[in-house]
Amino acid sequence: MTLLSTRKCLPYIIGLIIAYMAMISIAFAQPGRGKGPRKAHVYVETVLEVEFANVVEALGTLEPKEQVRLSVNAADRVTAVYFDDGERVTAGKTLLILAQAEQAALLEAAEATENEAYRQLQRVTRLAKQKAVSQSELDQARRDYNSAKAQKAAVQSRLQDHILVAPFDGVLGFREVSVGTFLTPGDMVSTLIDDSEMRLEFPVPSIFLRALTVGTEINAVTTDLPDMTFAGRVTSIDNAIDPVTRSIRVRATLPNDELLLRSGMFMTVKVQSNPRTALSIPEGSIEPRGPLNFVYVADQNAEGNPVARRQEIKIGLRLNGQVEVLEGLKAGEKVITDGLISVRDGSPLNIQDNPNDQPDTPSSNGSSTGQSSAASAGN
Repeated sequence: MTLLSTRKCLPYIIGLIIAYMAMISIAFAQPGRGKGPRKAHVYVETVLEVEFANVVEALGTLEPKEQVRLSVNAADRVTAVYFDDGERVTAGKTLLILAQAEQAALLEAAEATENEAYRQLQRVTRLAKQKAVSQSELDQARRDYNSAKAQKAAVQSRLQDHILVAPFDGVLGFREVSVGTFLTPGDMVSTLIDDSEMRLEFPVPSIFLRALTVGTEINAVTTDLPDMTFAGRVTSIDNAIDPVTRSIRVRATLPNDELLLRSGMFMTVKVQSNPRTALSIPEGSIEPRGPLNFVYVADQNAEGNPVARRQEIKIGLRLNGQVEVLEGLKAGEKVITDGLISVRDGSPLNIQDNPNDQPDTPSSNGSSTGQSSAASAGN
């Protein structure tokens, strides 16, 4: 093909290319003519009111309500033991008796002295009424009687030191003595604990101090008793913050009616604070933009057709795929959860039935509790 013939055919080739491109444009433009923007297929969920609470997690060790090392206040030999290892006792039960022969003899002598002093006081009193003795002799007789009573009380007290009784209801530990053992003051006989209630002490970061009050509910679990949760309440908060750990000690009380909890158990504690009712939406419906957060609300235009409305929100806690909404939404509004990739502000919507939707249950009408970890609670 010569250059002249090529130049003659060029206008025809260009014309064919233009005609082909025009046909393609018409083919793509024709189906959308007069139909407006394409509808976005989306799924929505309703904004619900749900109970939220900050939850602070901590570790602590159980201690009994009361505990004491049992010992005697006198030095002598054990003559009787009235308890066994691990026995439950009531307050006032006699546990152990030391030898009492010497103290019993001293008590008899003191009682005799008291009786003689009392009889002497009666005689002097009668004589004083007859003016047969002086007032000083009557006063001396009263002093002798009072002194005899005091001596008897002192001997009775020393005799009581030879008897060991349970100071409160509880369970005893191992018996450390036997009949014939010579005890001195301070020697341990056994231990006694009151496990009707258990105390749980644990540290809490000082940033949560304002959220903790006496009476705050707690939940505690332990690996020693799996699948069991024990409820209790905060009973006291320490008066100072540890300057090294920047934490404060908190003490809670847990009922132990079934006597399952034992002293020394290691427990994980969850303290609920700042309970509140707030709006909740699925985490997947949020569109973050830098420090800001947005959602698309399924709204209606002037013709009543569903359209998307971009809405800025402020969020709080996050829990199991749900997010607390502080500002920007109202209860009952519907937010888009799926299909967001094709949604823009003002986009027309084709709202699909959500296959995960279920009839309203107590957990969806505001009675469920949202919780956060200690890290989330600080957000």
